[in-house]
Amino acid sequence: GKGSERMALNIDPPGGTFPASGGNATFSVLNLTEARMAFKIIRLEGPPKADKFVVQWAEVPDEETDAKAPFQAGAQAGEVVMPVKAE
Repeated sequence: GKGSERMALNIDPPGGTFPASGGNATFSVLNLTEARMAFKIIRLEGPPKADKFVVQWAEVPDEETDAKAPFQAGAQAGEVVMPVKAE
């Protein structure tokens, strides 16, 4: 199951706070595998609140140049939920 999956990513810092009016934060996403990976980060639109980013990843063959393709093909290999907050 999902609990036995070896972690493929390291995200630093593991959570974050953003200004509710908008802004930027920098996170380091490190691929801990030998495989070539594509990443997708999802945050649903909504009011400022305690929230989360869902970081999904999928293995990508060397010849693939479109990072969206593996997700469109349903090749998602894993995901991690990262807590964030807008205040």
